[in-house]
Amino acid sequence: MATAINKKLDTLRARVARFAGQAVAVRKDLHTSDRFPLDIWQKMGKKRLLGMCLPKSCGGLGGNYLTMAIAGEALVSHGHNMGLAVSWIIHHAVARFLILGFGDEKQKEELLHRMAKGQLTGCIAVSEPGTGAHPKYLKTTADADGDAYVLNGEKAFLTNGPIADLFVVLAQTGKDGRRKRFTAFIVPRETPGLTLSKPLALDFLRPSPHCGIRLEGCAVHKSAILGEKGSAYEDMVKPFRELEDGLMMGPVVGAMTRQLGILVDLIQRRGVSLSDEQKERLGLFQSLTDSLRIITYEAAAMLDSCDRHPEFLSLTIASRTISAKAQSILGRFITDTGVAQDIALDHITHDINCTTQIAKNVSLIKQRKLGEGLLT
Repeated sequence: MATAINKKLDTLRARVARFAGQAVAVRKDLHTSDRFPLDIWQKMGKKRLLGMCLPKSCGGLGGNYLTMAIAGEALVSHGHNMGLAVSWIIHHAVARFLILGFGDEKQKEELLHRMAKGQLTGCIAVSEPGTGAHPKYLKTTADADGDAYVLNGEKAFLTNGPIADLFVVLAQTGKDGRRKRFTAFIVPRETPGLTLSKPLALDFLRPSPHCGIRLEGCAVHKSAILGEKGSAYEDMVKPFRELEDGLMMGPVVGAMTRQLGILVDLIQRRGVSLSDEQKERLGLFQSLTDSLRIITYEAAAMLDSCDRHPEFLSLTIASRTISAKAQSILGRFITDTGVAQDIALDHITHDINCTTQIAKNVSLIKQRKLGEGLLT
């Protein structure tokens, strides 16, 4: 796997690490602030870090998902914040996977250059209040009206919602028997009939902002359809979930690297003497971090591949398991050594623990299906 990390990627890693140290780590308020740091976001746009995996012809850096994994790790390990990385990932996923992957030439021309510069921020709107993203329970509809579609419904827990300039909204446009058929629409923030709910007051992954949107008689031209009509759930939503799982591994590795750095610094500054068993635990935490890094890069390489990789699901499950195991080891280590709590360590640990809990039940279902597959 190490052969995949060439000099160009190492240079990029150093570039992102330098930016993160100078522009992000210095902001000690990010873990507690209710305000998204648009000043940092604009700086990222000027550095083309918001178009990292977009083609150069679209104003990006021409990177891929492996580039994203490496950059996401560096952004957190040197920027000391996971929340900003979450918003960064969702913005890229909307730009590269959705707009670049499914947009027509006009849509790509109008949106991607501006997204790469940070002039437009993207958000995907699938989940709904009380039901999540299960297709059986989604209620938002889009009804044809001449050359337009009129959207009605409500979406919830939208990452980047409060700062988004455009929403890729999933809406029902028909049925195939009892099966609902969904279409994706590009809906600009200023579209009449679209209103934002109050931002959610979350105590984790700050300053990544979340909110909901309400669509009431929200009319968009048929040219706002993204991809094929009626196939958006299969073509976009399912793969988007996998993409999120894969890309979030980078920030988690970066956060664990940050944890280790804080921990070693505390031990050295406070003169804590470690037993052999405690040193073994510290070494195990390091080995789990290194193992997760390799898994992260391999998963990203699979995302970049044109081939289907059944093992990708196993990597996402292993990533969650390793992260949870490492946090358990860290907790016992802190208790046994008597190393006093540190606010920076508390913040990053809280974010990792909350991240491993997101969609945990879905992950367990997938894990069970792997087991069932072995018995079939």
